Amino acid sequence: MTNPDLELYDANPEWGLLLSAYQQKFAAGGLEWSPRIQELQGIAPESMSVVHGKLIALGFLKVEVISRTEGLQYQLTTLGRQAVLPPAERVIVPEWMQESEAAQAA
Repeated sequence: MTNPDLELYDANPEWGLLLSAYQQKFAAGGLEWSPRIQELQGIAPESMSVVHGKLIALGFLKVEVISRTEGLQYQLTTLGRQAVLPPAERVIVPEWMQESEAAQAA
C-alpha cells in the first residue's frame, strides 16, 4: 500500500532532515514532546517555518501551544514515526490505531 503523503515526503529530503532531528531528540532524551527546532544544517533558516508547516499539515508532526512565553512544542505522529523509516520497512498504520494493534493485524 502506498500513501501519497509519504511519496511527497520522500520527494522532499529536507522534510526528512527535520523529522529525523525530532526523532533523535525524542530518543536521546526520552521525551514525548520537544520544543521547536529553530535551525538545522541542511535546511535554510528561512525555510524552517515552511517545512514545519508542511509536516504539520500532512500529519507527520503534532503541535501544541505550551504558553505564550514558552511557545510551541512538537511530537511525531504515527505517520511521522513511519516516515523516518526506510520505505521498505514502513507499515501504514492509521493514526487512531495503536501500534500494538497494527502489529497483530499485519
